[in-house]
Amino acid sequence: MINAFRAEWVPLLRRRFLVGTLAAVSAVAALGAVLTIFSAGRTDFDGDPVTVSMLAAPAGIAEGLESVTILLGVVALSVTAAALAGEYSRGTLRTQLIAQPHRLRLLGGKALALALFVVLVVAVAAFVAVSLSFALAPVKGVPTDQWRTWAGMATVGRGLVNVSLGSLGYAVVGALAAVVLRSPAAAIAVGLAYALPVEMLVGRIYDPAGGWLPAHLMEIMAVGGTGHVTPWADAGLRVLAFCGVSALLTAVLFRRRDVTA
Repeated sequence: MINAFRAEWVPLLRRRFLVGTLAAVSAVAALGAVLTIFSAGRTDFDGDPVTVSMLAAPAGIAEGLESVTILLGVVALSVTAAALAGEYSRGTLRTQLIAQPHRLRLLGGKALALALFVVLVVAVAAFVAVSLSFALAPVKGVPTDQWRTWAGMATVGRGLVNVSLGSLGYAVVGALAAVVLRSPAAAIAVGLAYALPVEMLVGRIYDPAGGWLPAHLMEIMAVGGTGHVTPWADAGLRVLAFCGVSALLTAVLFRRRDVTA
């Protein structure tokens, strides 16, 4: 499992893949920070007013990061699906199985490496969002004194943990789609189609379903439960159950299905 963990970092750290991923999350985080700071004195997507005093509070330092949690989840799903499904499409999985015939150990090492990579990617996004928020706050007259307090730093820490947990939930969806479909393009497309338009449509048609739909629950976790009816703890338990079932299905399929390419 340790060897599989180390080996998985080779493709993850390839220059094109790494630079592309970090550029994407940095752009997403920058977008969140810019839109959040420049929303002062206006209304947000839901029509609620955004005031300077709200952004100046300790919690305001994490608003830029938390505003783009869905996009960061999309990145986590895409990275995981591309990494795992790519092993099937390139035919490299067969070679890996020769070196490590114990499939669950191989999958466990890959999953651990991908999970750590997702957390590191979220950390980069948090750094970009927080740094840019500090830089742009004076433009809109947002005081940053409260952001520099222990309460502000604690908010950043909680935000980093919550967004990481939500993104890891998306990564589980990407892993399941990758093992089922064995094609990076198909896995990403199907995973995103379910997580975004399908759940959005179901939630609009039947509002109570929002408290049980996995992607919606991951969003609740990522923002710490703020603005949602379902408590953070309840959302976490339901996401944990969903991820447990998904991980079990992924492990069973990975272990039992033949690798023909």
